[in-house]
Amino acid sequence: MNPTGADQPLPPQRTTHTWRSPAGVWSYDTWGNHGRPIVLIPAVMFDRAMWWPTAAELRPHATVIAVDLPGHGGSSARDRYDPDDLVGELALLLHTLGVRQAPIVVGHASAAPLAVHFAVRCPVHAVVIIDPHDSVPELDQYVNGFDLDAVPAHYRDLATPATDPRLLTAYARVMRIADPAGHPAAAGQPAQVAIHSQQPPRSLVADARWRHHVYNLPGRFAHLTAMPRFADDILALLRPDQPAAQRQGSHLR
Repeated sequence: MNPTGADQPLPPQRTTHTWRSPAGVWSYDTWGNHGRPIVLIPAVMFDRAMWWPTAAELRPHATVIAVDLPGHGGSSARDRYDPDDLVGELALLLHTLGVRQAPIVVGHASAAPLAVHFAVRCPVHAVVIIDPHDSVPELDQYVNGFDLDAVPAHYRDLATPATDPRLLTAYARVMRIADPAGHPAAAGQPAQVAIHSQQPPRSLVADARWRHHVYNLPGRFAHLTAMPRFADDILALLRPDQPAAQRQGSHLR
């Protein structure tokens, strides 16, 4: 046996799991097993692969969990997609994983209302929404509006939309829960952060309870087009008292 452990394999950065709820199977990835949990929810018609670069960056600092919404990726389809059911199952998944700290919950685009709905029903440390929609678009407008060409080429394969147009219709109720920038958060005054690739409509910035960060970049994938900056914004929620220069120095670039 090598006392230095040099011949021992390093633990994988990402591990993939499935969990069966009463309504079906959830597929998810995890990184790390220490620190405050960060739950990453992809936009409707996209899967958890979009979170891989950010999750790898945050792994030394938190327990990161990226899920496939039901009907996407490895998560089984449902007859119906009810927001309360999805939040309840996601909370049960976290409980099953032994999560005891209030998480940071992140929702991308059309999943932003679901992240906020989770924060309304469950204790959270912070809720983060990325490029939220101000209305529910038609299918062609929805996919084209993401401007996938703006995603860096080395990440583009991680942002491949599903080909089943019925998903957008099936998730319409989830996407219409409420205006994500105006929805009240749960008790305890968690941090509420909205990250925008471009200047958002006034309807999304009217609520002073939200802190808005505008990256001034094309597309609707702020966490991929400006991944180091996005990761630093999340680290600021984990370590609010640490200077930005020290947080940036901790990146795994």
